[in-house]
Amino acid sequence: MEKLHVQPSELDKLPYYELEYTVSIYNDILKERNDKEKNSHNAEMDKYNMDGLGDSTRNLMKGAGTPKMPSMPSIKMPKI
Repeated sequence: MEKLHVQPSELDKLPYYELEYTVSIYNDILKERNDKEKNSHNAEMDKYNMDGLGDSTRNLMKGAGTPKMPSMPSIKMPKI
């Protein structure tokens, strides 16, 4: 947790506008830190993401095509 370097008793004595300003600065610091952590987490997840790898291999296989099985010739059997 970020340290404000201010004692709680000093916070109680601050005028309202100074307290509001201090809290807004602290919130900005926390938002920036959360954004950095989220971006680094997303980058880490993208690095090890196997879903994207599967999509690219499926697209390669679809483009290559699959060999078709030859059709069986129709042979008429004699009736006995």
